[in-house]
Amino acid sequence: MNRREILQGMGGAMMLSTTLSTASGLEAQSGGVKSDVVYELRVYHANEGKLDALLARFRDHTVEIFKRHGMKSVANWTPTDEPLKGRTLIYILKHPSREAATANWKAFREDPEWVKVSTASEVNGKLVEKVDSTYMTLTDFSPAI
Repeated sequence: MNRREILQGMGGAMMLSTTLSTASGLEAQSGGVKSDVVYELRVYHANEGKLDALLARFRDHTVEIFKRHGMKSVANWTPTDEPLKGRTLIYILKHPSREAATANWKAFREDPEWVKVSTASEVNGKLVEKVDSTYMTLTDFSPAI
């Protein structure tokens, strides 16, 4: 499955993201100053039968660990249409900058709680087959999210 198919399958999910009332990524864009804030679109392709376990891991652990490492969850989605339905988690994170994103992910991967949770959740096999990640910046005409 290529990135175009994934993005087409997201349709309404992406539209929804522009209406969320979370912290604005345009704070520094007013007055013509560009913000360093980046958003990261992540698409997790779960292994067969593992989406529920992946969602539970996010719900019960991952999102809280993200917060500790400066990774703000904007929103999380599961597609309602095939071929992504039942095997895909899509989410967006907000980072203060691209450099911060790199540091955030490093700290996250090394977090002792994450290592423990990840290992325990995959005792019966890997939950994720593949991850797609795309970094994005808001356009000057984008609604604040």
